[in-house]
Amino acid sequence: MPISGSSSDAQGNYVALGFGLESCQTFLQARSNGLDLPYRHWLTGYLTAVNKLTNDTVDMRGKTDIDSMLWLLEQYCITYPPHSFSRAMESLVTDLYPKRMTHMPHKHE
Repeated sequence: MPISGSSSDAQGNYVALGFGLESCQTFLQARSNGLDLPYRHWLTGYLTAVNKLTNDTVDMRGKTDIDSMLWLLEQYCITYPPHSFSRAMESLVTDLYPKRMTHMPHKHE
């Protein structure tokens, strides 16, 4: 299981920073106005940390590109607009986990 499920207190609480604090509704508004670049940056930073801290994981994305990940986040946020963007990211990581890369690809892959 990704470390995001285990790196919190006993009640599952942790402190989100930056754009992770924003609501899904705010993310959806930014997306609709073409102002989602900061969320893209936050997403890549979050996934870098997940990659570093999750066992048997070199790339949580697997073969999923950033536009597909943002689309998945958008779908989550449409369903749960009051949730935080960091909570949407937790859901995304759970979805991506089975597809993650567990070793560095060889040059010819």
